[in-house]
Order: sequence, then C-alpha cells, then structure tokens
Amino acid sequence: MGARTIGKVSYGLGLLLAGALLGRLSELAVAIAQDGETHTTETVPAGQPRYLSAMRTELEHMGIEGFACQAIDPQRATCDLTQRGPTTHHDFRLHSAYSDRTDTVYVYVEHFAEAPQDAPTTDAVMRRLMELNWEMLLGKFEWDPTNGEVRLAMVLNTDSNFDRRAFRSTIRGLTQVADRYWTEVERLRSPPGRAPAAPAAPAAPAAPAAPR
Repeated sequence: MGARTIGKVSYGLGLLLAGALLGRLSELAVAIAQDGETHTTETVPAGQPRYLSAMRTELEHMGIEGFACQAIDPQRATCDLTQRGPTTHHDFRLHSAYSDRTDTVYVYVEHFAEAPQDAPTTDAVMRRLMELNWEMLLGKFEWDPTNGEVRLAMVLNTDSNFDRRAFRSTIRGLTQVADRYWTEVERLRSPPGRAPAAPAAPAAPAAPAAPR
C-alpha cells in the first residue's frame, strides 16, 4: 500500500473518530442538561442535611401550603404536610423522614388506618392489605402491631443524588393510592352494623316557599 493510500485511510479514520467524539460530547451535554432538571447540586448550608433545602423547594413548587420542614441534626430532617384526597376529600397526613446516615427519604401516610391486634376485623383488613401490596407498583402498606397503626409508605434512595421528580411523584402517588383505597379499608375495619365515616355531604338547597 502506497504512502498516499495510507494517508487517506488515516485521514478517514481520523474523521470517524472525531465524529464519534463529537457525538459522545453531544450526548453528554444532553444528559447533563436533563440531570439538572431532576437532581439537586446546590451548596449545602453548614449544619444542615444535604437535601433539606431541596425538599422545601419542591414542596413549594408543588403549591403545598402549611408544610413544615426541620432539621433534627446535621444528618437528619423531617417534612410534614397534609394532602386532601380528590375523591374521598379525606385529609391525609404525610411525613417525610430524610437521613444522610441511611441515604434515604422515607415517605409515608401516617395513620392511614387503625387495626389493633385484638379487633375482630383486623384479620380481614390484613388480608386485604397484603393483597394490595402484591398488586401495587407504588408504595406498600405497613402495620405496627404495638399500636395497630397502618401506614402507606415508600422509600427514595439518595446515596448518589436527590431526584426531585421522584420526590414529587412520590408525594402525589401516595396521596392518590391512599385516596383510592381509604374508603375500602375503612369499610373492612368497621365493626358489623356500623358504617365507615364518610365526608359530610353539602347541604341541600332550601325548597322555594309555596305561593299564597
């Protein structure tokens, strides 16, 4: 092979390598831009858990009013908020426990239901909750046998970053799941002969007075 041919081949290989490098740089730039939309990189205030500020910001962006976030120590923080179910109109209390020690955000609907060990309906409630745990893709039901509290919970991992989109989806998703199953679970845990609590219906308009 002549020197001119070798030169052409080398030139062609050089163009291919340059094109591949530019393509890879373009992909990397897109990935960085997308990552900036969902992950936090802001400076952490001294003595505060890494992502506490990001949690506050996301709750504000979601338009949630009355939430309260606080640092427990430099590695742990909590956020408490209330979300109303769109169907049941029941107020669900959500708690977020964030820890840099475990690199997790444990989000749950507290006191979703009560199922004491000695209650006659607890077996039926537990059976249904286990069926739902098998079916659900988002969240899981948990039971504390010491006091009968039933929670609906989900865990986010924060070992490498804080996924803002996942945090927002978790808050919305848990509220939707709680709203979907709350009435059913309340009906199961209610003793026979007693209907579950239901939101008050709006008052009916007064009938017009009869003409005299």
